Amino acid sequence: MLAMVNKKLLLLIICFILWNNNLINCGRVNWTIEKSASFWREQARISIEESLKIRENTRIAKNVILFVGDGMGVSTVTAGRIRKGQVRGELGEDFITEMEQFTHLGLAKTYNIDHQTPDSAATATAYLCGVKAQLGTAGVDGRAERKNCPSSIGTNVTSIIDWAQQLGKKVGIVTTARITHASPAAGYAHVPERGWEAYDSKYFGDNEAKQGCVDVAHQLVLRSPPIDIMFGGGRRYFYPNTTHDIEDPSLFNSRTDNRSLIDTYWRGHFIWNRTEMNKIKLGSSTPILGLFNRDHMQYETDRIISESDEPSLSEMTIFAVEHFLKSNQNFFLFVESGKIDHGHHETRPRYALDEFVEFDDTIGKVKQLLKEKNILDDTLLVVTADHSHVFTFGAYGSRGLNILGFSTLERLNVSDIDKLPINIIAYGNGPNFHAARNATYLYSLDTNSTNYLAPTALPMKAETHAGEDVAVYAQGPWSHLFIGTMEQHTIAHKMAYAACWGDYIKRDGCKSKANIKSISNVIYIQIVHLYLLKFLF
Repeated sequence: MLAMVNKKLLLLIICFILWNNNLINCGRVNWTIEKSASFWREQARISIEESLKIRENTRIAKNVILFVGDGMGVSTVTAGRIRKGQVRGELGEDFITEMEQFTHLGLAKTYNIDHQTPDSAATATAYLCGVKAQLGTAGVDGRAERKNCPSSIGTNVTSIIDWAQQLGKKVGIVTTARITHASPAAGYAHVPERGWEAYDSKYFGDNEAKQGCVDVAHQLVLRSPPIDIMFGGGRRYFYPNTTHDIEDPSLFNSRTDNRSLIDTYWRGHFIWNRTEMNKIKLGSSTPILGLFNRDHMQYETDRIISESDEPSLSEMTIFAVEHFLKSNQNFFLFVESGKIDHGHHETRPRYALDEFVEFDDTIGKVKQLLKEKNILDDTLLVVTADHSHVFTFGAYGSRGLNILGFSTLERLNVSDIDKLPINIIAYGNGPNFHAARNATYLYSLDTNSTNYLAPTALPMKAETHAGEDVAVYAQGPWSHLFIGTMEQHTIAHKMAYAACWGDYIKRDGCKSKANIKSISNVIYIQIVHLYLLKFLF
């Protein structure tokens, strides 16, 4: 009798905690409580009541933050949820991530106009510029053909970064990839080939320049007005190949046009490590370009181990938000976890899932900061992915089993065909095709290692993207627009609608006395930008 009372008391305490924290679920270290049917009925009741509490927020979004997990398909979100719970000592499956606590959820179709399975450049053009495009192209519409410079002339499209700047808003880009890489490039550059990141004579050279095209790095430093904050990697694309990297003198930079873009064109702060970032006065009006690695930034797991002076995704993002808040100006911020994608391409699940954990932590820290500043309800937060990967997990693993390890296969522990262990995680294609199936090899594996390659079904030098829809999580003003199945390009328009930017300046509900620059000024800025790109060589 006493045991039954204690069990009911424990259930009430847990339910109270769930209710008090405004969560439907929480991490558990065992699932004994779940044996009771009343537990699940109570969870369902709480879930319904929490859903009924949601009210449409139709304020004008003062700020918009778009978080993109590059390559973060639904399978990655689920496995990442388990990983995040397990590193905290919990079972993992019932854990709730920061993004999953957002009020609204939808699915985005990721196809490019010419490809069933997309790439990051064309998908970024969709969710940042509001138009779908051909695979491998960035910041241009569907008339631009990949690697074809002449076809891209006159096809430039503006992005939500442009729309925000035209109204005097602060804008920023934070990424763990190169700042010139496909996803961030679509926000400010216009190229028919994502590989044209720099004048390196390998991908972009004299031929493309003579045809009227400009490499991405050069477009970035020539941009007028400049983007207020740009944090990422990719230093080598801004300096001549005759010079050494500032951090590692044993390595050379990449440009073959003998131009030092930072020294010649950049008119703002330039920093290359966390120490310098933390010295910058918050709220200053001077644009900041932070290039924290010669190439892509480190995996979060390696960054922690190496104790380098390279900032984390969360540190860069919190700096950007605090910087904008200190300036007392509304803003748009694009935050990309670029290396979830890299981990998957290498079929290294430890890397990919730990990047997801840092990405989700970043979302939580931003949300907490906005709440403390009492502007959470005035800020639209959107979390999505550009595309998925052929990443999967399964094999009937027992509850709480290490997501990176081997399955128990309903307590059999081995395959019912070859009687050997079965990996929980696998990829549809990639470099570890026909991984060895013998006891000596399998029992020697450390699946928790960053060097561990998960098995793949089909042979590829690098694992590929996948074509299924990706999740879109939203919270804040007009977040109810992000429900159902949507075309990916509508994300940019829905964000702009919420903030009264771009084509939606005069929509119903927007303030007539909003701080809108005259059309003549906007046209003037665009003309100056085009002039610089065309004639400054």
